Amino acid sequence: MSLPRVRVVVEGRWVRVLHQESVVAGPYELGPLEAREDGAGAADVAAYGRALFDALLAPAWPAVTALAEVRAAAGAELALVWPADSDLHRWLWEAMHDGEHHLAARPDLLLAITRLVPGGARAPESQGRAPRVLFAAGAALTDEVIRPGAMFMGLLRALDADGVAVTRVAQVSVEDLAEVCAGFRPDIVHLVAHGSVDEDGASVLMLRGSWVGAADLAAALTAGGPVKAVVLGACHSGAGFAAELVAAGVPLVSAMAGEISERACRLFARRLAGALSGGELVVEASAKGRRAALIGTSRDHLDWARPALFIAEGLDVTRPLVDPSAGRRLVRWADELRLRHKPLHIGRERILDQVDRLFTDGLGLLVACRDGTIRRTGGTRLLREAGFRLLRDGHVPLFVGPFSGTPPRSFRELLRELYFLAAEAAETLGAPPPRVYGRQPGGFDEAFEWIDALGGPDPRAARRVLAADLAALGDRLAGLGEPFGPHTRVVVLMDGLHAFGDALTALLTMVRATGLGTAERPVPVVATASLTEDHGRLLKSFSEREAGAPGFAFPELAALGEEEAVLGFQWVLLHPWRRDREPEYQRVYVTPRNVPPGKIREGLRLLKGDPTVVEDKLYLAAQLMTLHELFVTDDDEAAYADYLERFG
Repeated sequence: MSLPRVRVVVEGRWVRVLHQESVVAGPYELGPLEAREDGAGAADVAAYGRALFDALLAPAWPAVTALAEVRAAAGAELALVWPADSDLHRWLWEAMHDGEHHLAARPDLLLAITRLVPGGARAPESQGRAPRVLFAAGAALTDEVIRPGAMFMGLLRALDADGVAVTRVAQVSVEDLAEVCAGFRPDIVHLVAHGSVDEDGASVLMLRGSWVGAADLAAALTAGGPVKAVVLGACHSGAGFAAELVAAGVPLVSAMAGEISERACRLFARRLAGALSGGELVVEASAKGRRAALIGTSRDHLDWARPALFIAEGLDVTRPLVDPSAGRRLVRWADELRLRHKPLHIGRERILDQVDRLFTDGLGLLVACRDGTIRRTGGTRLLREAGFRLLRDGHVPLFVGPFSGTPPRSFRELLRELYFLAAEAAETLGAPPPRVYGRQPGGFDEAFEWIDALGGPDPRAARRVLAADLAALGDRLAGLGEPFGPHTRVVVLMDGLHAFGDALTALLTMVRATGLGTAERPVPVVATASLTEDHGRLLKSFSEREAGAPGFAFPELAALGEEEAVLGFQWVLLHPWRRDREPEYQRVYVTPRNVPPGKIREGLRLLKGDPTVVEDKLYLAAQLMTLHELFVTDDDEAAYADYLERFG
């Protein structure tokens, strides 16, 4: 059962409370709004909330709680209605207190407070695909004003691991944003930017040095079609901007200003993320997250009240925004193809951006490499992340690796591995069996025996048949529906290419600017390699010869940059990921409000940008930093489990 909507409508100085088309209370005069939110301590916070409640809702409250629908549902959505440009939006109505409880924390009623914007757009229908999320920032994520929103973005990164297609845009102008949205067609956009008020009193956001109003931003966001929701992270623009964005055509906007270190903000964000991508009802999920965090915890600050939902009046909140089945199917496929691996992948955004642009930039061979060993550079996880992205975009990743034993060291072994992976991918994704070396196999064992009997096929001759077979595999998958289609291609991922022996020689003989495919049906190869170990010098000579040639790229697989690593490590620490391990893996680590960001950088700098420390040394460092009061810890999953046990 969805929460019944009770509308609290303010027109001028007069308040009316409505349920459906019936008047519950009013009109009565809006009370004085002189309370201040500065000062810390539970008494200050409660007094602020009580003043807001008395001004807006107190005269109607007995009638609201007496409604039969509210009693039956044991809760309600309190939808606040006034113009998008009203000064009323600056007050934190989510903090209202009835004299006994903050409304968000009442143990007997689940109360969601939303900002209902008159008019607005309905959410577009689901398209049978996994929801797409775009992360965008108007300035560098390391900017001190952007930092709170960047950390909030870290919470929503869980959507990535759960199968939601994600494009990460480090920095965008409004023109960049329009271009990305036109190509990617996101369902949900998370935007972090500076905010201000212009000389006319209108809220604006800064995107790469230019101030942008709500109407222009809405136009950019919808350049690829309607979006379902926008999350504004710590935009510092005032709540009015979110309301204006809804009025301009975005059906749902979540706005949150302030740090995410308070448990209430985190649980709100986690529940909202689950609702946006997992098929939950948004209003109920946000109310449960806020109440779960508030019950039995300190309320000395108002951070928990800063997340707010702005909803178009025409949006049907009794239906999920997205169909989660497509996302769950992607996760199942990725698991079977061994592409998912916790904890969250961090860093290497430049290399992953090149993976995202394989086909638009015409890359046939992309090798992340370095002089020296690639051990402890996170190369295997980088390829898994690349494969997961490619799968979400509707391509077919064939992952040659990782290897507990010996990788393919002859051309025959490599050929057999590629065809085996093609057969495995077809079976996993539900496509007809692929052709095997130009034949329709009666059985794969028979076909593989035929390949083995070839002895030493000429790689140049074999390439033509291999290209046709891999193109046929892509064509067969193209007809399966979202995310596949006419754009679907096969992409080969190779882990530790330097150790492939003679297979490397054969591969370099076959590879072209179109990878292992043709101009009409390219088959890009994405790999990791050392340029000095095993046969790495052969690859080094090849990279020097092809450097700068169209279709070839050899980015360095170096340690993570300091800022990229520090932000990424903190994102990992926001997500419990090993419930079967020691307690430190089950907790979140966040920065207290009084700790300067520079202190966190100093502590995490000791990890030297090594992405492989996320499974061990990172947690040791986090524990030590907790002892020195640079981090505080909490168990969000346990908190929500306790809430569910108490309230169901």
